[in-house]
Amino acid sequence: MKPLYPLIIRLLAYAGLMFLMSLAIQFDFAEGEVKEDSLIEITQEVLLLISSLLLIGFTSKAKDFKIFNLTLAGFLGVHFVREFDFWLNTQLFDKAWQAISLVIVIIVLIMVIKNWKKLILEIASISKTYGFAFFFSGLVILHIFSRLYGRKLIWIDLLRDTHDKYVISENGEKVVALRDFMRPVKDASEESIELLAYSIMFIGVVEMIIFGIKSSRKQ
Repeated sequence: MKPLYPLIIRLLAYAGLMFLMSLAIQFDFAEGEVKEDSLIEITQEVLLLISSLLLIGFTSKAKDFKIFNLTLAGFLGVHFVREFDFWLNTQLFDKAWQAISLVIVIIVLIMVIKNWKKLILEIASISKTYGFAFFFSGLVILHIFSRLYGRKLIWIDLLRDTHDKYVISENGEKVVALRDFMRPVKDASEESIELLAYSIMFIGVVEMIIFGIKSSRKQ
C-alpha cells in the first residue's frame, strides 16, 4: 500500500485542482457572460504563469532536462503574453503582444540552436512519460478541439430553435439576433474547455518536473 501513497496524493491534488476550476466556471456562469477580465480568463493566465515559473525554477534540480524545461517555459510564456493581447495592445502600443512574444521566441530559438542535439535527446526521453502525454493531450485540446468546438456554426445550429421559440419579435424581427443570443453561451463554453486544457497541461508540467528531478537524482 505504501508505494501507492504518492499516486493517491497526486490523485487528490489533481481532483482538487479540477474542483477549483469548476468553481471558477460556476462563478463566471453566474455573471451571465465570460469577459476578458473574467475569473476563467484570470485562472488560465495564473496556470500558465505558474507552469512557466515551475519549469524555470526547477531547472537546476532537473539538470537532465534543462533545455527542454526552458524551451517549454518559453513556449508557455508566449501563451501567457497572448492571453493579455487586448490589454497590451491598448495600454502599450498596437501589436505589443506580438513584439513581446517575438522577443521570447528569439531567445528560445537561440538557446535551441545552440543546444539542438541535447534538446532532441531530452525530448526523446521525456516523451515516454505520462506527464508528457498529459501535456500533449492538453495542448491538442487547447489548439484543435477548443477551436473546432467554438465554431459559431455549430452553436447557431444548436440554439436556432430555442432562439426562434422564445426570443421576442418586433415588427417581424427578433429583438435579439441569433448571433447575439448564441455568443455568450459559445464564449463561456469555449473558454471553459480552454481552462480544462490549461489544467491538463499544468498537470503534465508538474509530472514532467517530478520525473526530471527523479531522473537527475539517479544520475
